Amino acid sequence: AEYRAAALGTYAAARRALDAALADQSWSAVDGQTNAGSLPPAVILDLDETALDNSVFEARSIRKGKTFDQEVWNQWVRESAAGAVPGAAEFLTYAASKGVTPFYITNRDFDPEGPGTQANVVKLGFPMSTTDDTLLLRGERPEWKSDKTSRREYVAQRYRVLLLLGDDLNDFANARELNVADRDKLIERTTPWWGTRWFMIPNPIYGSWERAVAASGTDCEKLQKKIDALRVQ
Repeated sequence: AEYRAAALGTYAAARRALDAALADQSWSAVDGQTNAGSLPPAVILDLDETALDNSVFEARSIRKGKTFDQEVWNQWVRESAAGAVPGAAEFLTYAASKGVTPFYITNRDFDPEGPGTQANVVKLGFPMSTTDDTLLLRGERPEWKSDKTSRREYVAQRYRVLLLLGDDLNDFANARELNVADRDKLIERTTPWWGTRWFMIPNPIYGSWERAVAASGTDCEKLQKKIDALRVQ
């Protein structure tokens, strides 16, 4: 219930911000995008744990006693069975009704995950453009790697990006290799954008924070070594 409330609150706030953004021709959620008032409006969303809810997949893994397994994940994607994160469908429907084009930037791989992902998005009724490619997957173009910056820039060349929505820092800026301290600095530097142009959906299950928290020399790694030593004793 708490997660549902947090997600619904985030999407409700994003809807209010969307109205403000539409009324302000100078507004953009992409750092460095200027003089874009004449461009058509768009919003950019991540998919997994931002718009698509994969909790059924996570529950399956727990029941089987498994950590992440790529082939099991691929099977899940082929099922196109992910639900919608609370508030996502309503927000997207509202955005489309205002003439705003949603772009979905995901690190699901173009091959083999593209067809199942598109089918899932369509099944949930998320708006999809009939004239533009709005599902931008990793590897769809050679330059579209795990860092989503180039895909955000691709959208910003042709659209005024009003909002960014995600569940990971990399949905907003390139934070893949940042340590814990630098991730905190990124948040401090972009404080005015959170809740106005950038909207974060909580995801305590997985994300790029794992790499930062558990990296060599971190407090988490030191604690794990102590636990391992106690087990040996």
